[in-house]
Amino acid sequence: MLGPLPALPCLLLLLSLLGPGSASNDGTVVLTSSGPVRGKHLLAGSSPVTAFLGIPYAKPPVGPLRFKKPVPHKPWRHVLEAASYGNSCPQQMFSGYPGSAMWLPTTPLSEDCLFLNLWVPKPQSPALVPVLVWIHSGGFFIGTASLDIYDGRFLAATESVIVASMNYRLGALGFLSLPPAAPGNAGLWDQRLALRWLQKNAAAFGGDPARMMLFGQSTGGASVAFHLLSPGSRHLFARAALQSGVANAPWASLSQKEARERARALGRLMGCGKGSDSAVVDCLKRKDSEEFVQHDFTITRNKRLVDFPFLPTVDGDFLPDDPRRLLEAGHIHTKPILTGITANEGSMFLMFGAPGFSLGNDSLIGWGGVGGGLRFMVPGLPNLSVQAAALRSPTGTDRSKGHWPLYSTTEQNFFHISKNESRVKGPLPTRHCSFWACLERISRPKGKRWCREGERHQLHSLHQGRRSPELPDEEL
Repeated sequence: MLGPLPALPCLLLLLSLLGPGSASNDGTVVLTSSGPVRGKHLLAGSSPVTAFLGIPYAKPPVGPLRFKKPVPHKPWRHVLEAASYGNSCPQQMFSGYPGSAMWLPTTPLSEDCLFLNLWVPKPQSPALVPVLVWIHSGGFFIGTASLDIYDGRFLAATESVIVASMNYRLGALGFLSLPPAAPGNAGLWDQRLALRWLQKNAAAFGGDPARMMLFGQSTGGASVAFHLLSPGSRHLFARAALQSGVANAPWASLSQKEARERARALGRLMGCGKGSDSAVVDCLKRKDSEEFVQHDFTITRNKRLVDFPFLPTVDGDFLPDDPRRLLEAGHIHTKPILTGITANEGSMFLMFGAPGFSLGNDSLIGWGGVGGGLRFMVPGLPNLSVQAAALRSPTGTDRSKGHWPLYSTTEQNFFHISKNESRVKGPLPTRHCSFWACLERISRPKGKRWCREGERHQLHSLHQGRRSPELPDEEL
C-alpha cells in the first residue's frame, strides 16, 4: 500500500493549478469559483490568445426550472475541458437564402444551453485588463454566442482586453410571461447570472472586475439598455455600448397585457389553452422544446414589420416599470455610454415589407416592390416620395416632416437596395443621424434629455464608424 504523498510534490501540484492569476503556468487552467477550467491556445493572426469556451454558468433550465430564473451551476472538482462551445438555445433555423449560413448555429440545439465563453490575450499583462462582455442579437428568438462572427479572439488580441460572451434563453422559453408560474424575462435573468459569474471570476483570468463593459447590437444593444435600467444589474458593469438597439425601442419590449395575450395564444396552439395561467404554464412545462420553436413566430405573423414574438416585459423585479417611464423619470444609473447606429441598416428591413419577399428564395424584387416595402415600413410617407423611390428619382418630397423608418434614416436606406441606385442628395440623412446620436441617456425624441451645444456629459455617439459631428471634441 502506498503511503501519504510527500508534502512537497503535493504543494508543487497545487501551485501548478493556482499560479499567478489563479492559472497554470501556461495559462490554460484557471481556478474559478465553480471549479478549475482548462482552455486552449489559439492564434489571432500571429497573436496568441487563450480561449475558454462552453463554461456552464447555470443549471440546465429544464423540467421545473423551465420559465424560471436561472439557478447557478453546481461547482465541480474535476478540471472542466473548456475547448469547445456549448449547446445553442432552441430556435428556429432560417436558411435557404443568400448569407443565411453565417447566422445559423453550428452547435447542437438544446435547453441545456446556458454557457459562457472568454478569450484572454497572451502574454498575460501583470496588471488586470478590462473585460468586454458581448450580448448577441437575434430579436430575442434566435442567435447564439458561438457564431464565427462573434469569435472574440481578434478583439482580445488587438486591444489587450478580455472578451466574454454568453448564451441566454430565447423565444417563449426565455421570455414567456404568465406570472407567478412564469414570471417572464428569464433570458435577461440568464444574462445577469452570467454577468455575476464573470464579475466574480474576472480577476482569475487576469481581468479587472471594476472595468467590465457590456456591448451589444440590435436586441443585444437593447439588452444592455435593460441592464442599465435594472437596479439589480447596475453594479455588475462599469460602462456600456449600444449599437442600433435601446430598451425604449418599440420592438424591444411588450406590455404586460400583450405579453399575457401572447402566452395564452401560444398555450392554445400547443394544446394548453384551458384553465388558469398556472395550469397553462404547468402544461407547457411538459411540452418538448421543439414545439415552442415551431409555434413561436405564429403568434405575430403578418402583424407589423419588426414584431418579435416574445420579449422583455415589466415584471416589477428585473424591470420595475415601462422603459420609457423609467427613462423619463431619470431612473438610469450614471455610466459612460457609447451609442450608435449602423449606416443604412434600415434597408435590410425594407425588403421584408416588399410584396412576394420570402426567406426561402433569392426574393429578387423590382423597384415597384421597393415601393410596397416603403409603404409597409413607413406608413406616413407621402405617395410622391414612394413614387420617387420606385422611379429611382432623387426629387421626391423626402423631407416630409417626421416620417422615418423604424431603424434609421430615410433616403439613404431607400436607395441602397441594388448597385444601380440613385443617391439622394441633401443633408437630411446626416442631420437625422446626428440628431439621434445626440440622444442623452438613451431617452426618446422630443424628450427632456437631449444634448445641447456645449453640454458636458458621458454619452459618446458613433455613426458609420465616426463620432457624431454634433458632439464636442473635448473629453466628455
